[in-house]
Amino acid sequence: MKTYTITVNGKAYAVTVEEGAASGVAAAPAAAPVAPAAPAAPAPASAVLSGIITKSGVLALIRVVYFVIGAETLAGTWVQTLWMSLSLATVFMGSMMAYKEKVMKKRLAYSTVSQVSYILFGLSLFDAAAMAGALSHVIFHCLAKTGLFLAAGAVIYETGEKRVEKYLGMGKRMPVTMACFAAGALTLVGIPPASGFVSKWYLAEGALCSPVGVFSWLGPAVLLVSALLTAGYLFPPVMRGFLPGREYGEEAPCEAKLLMTAPMVILALLAVGFGVYPEPLMQVIRTAAAAVLGGGGGV
Repeated sequence: MKTYTITVNGKAYAVTVEEGAASGVAAAPAAAPVAPAAPAAPAPASAVLSGIITKSGVLALIRVVYFVIGAETLAGTWVQTLWMSLSLATVFMGSMMAYKEKVMKKRLAYSTVSQVSYILFGLSLFDAAAMAGALSHVIFHCLAKTGLFLAAGAVIYETGEKRVEKYLGMGKRMPVTMACFAAGALTLVGIPPASGFVSKWYLAEGALCSPVGVFSWLGPAVLLVSALLTAGYLFPPVMRGFLPGREYGEEAPCEAKLLMTAPMVILALLAVGFGVYPEPLMQVIRTAAAAVLGGGGGV
């Protein structure tokens, strides 16, 4: 346990944080250790790390900001400005690092840095729509990124290939695995009918309707640029996998076993299904967001 003192508007707040909870927030500069850990860990461990464990810091942040300090205390202060600035900087930085990375699992880890920062930006706006977008992105990113890591792990297990350029023709050799990878990619980019479109729509709506000055338009602009970069680093492996071109020489199929493909298919169906029919889940999330903002002392 560590205790930190934060001074806002002349008032000092002592905040005690569980060891390791802060490490779940993948925001700059704390994001540096996330990517190197991904290639070293087995694919299932990487999937849990990026899909689930990174959200522990989000939970800690909600508890501290909304239930200890109170959003009305931070709204309009330097803390909110710094929070929004760091979140947007990390959204862009994580996307750029993923775009440049050539090792698939490391690329996905840098992507997590960017995607978790989407959630942090939504929380920093203190807006109901943005809160709903942030909470829904916790779920949708978990589904997509876990599926992507499992697909990358299946490729490594069956072929030994770890680098992005080796995905040439992989869709012909492992069609189910790469189809699940494509579903995860569509979700993270935010293309309908994938569920990522829903959460990003709420995030953009919340930013545009929030009284946060330049961040009301800068936020959606950065999210749009990040979405384009996400397409730039996730779609090429899919395209080259299914459409390798004339230079590709036929290789024997090597689809992963059922025990490996079944979880990927379930995650892919959920990631797309929540986009096709999001209302039941979003109704629950909107209720939770209103409770956090209202009962937690939000604005």
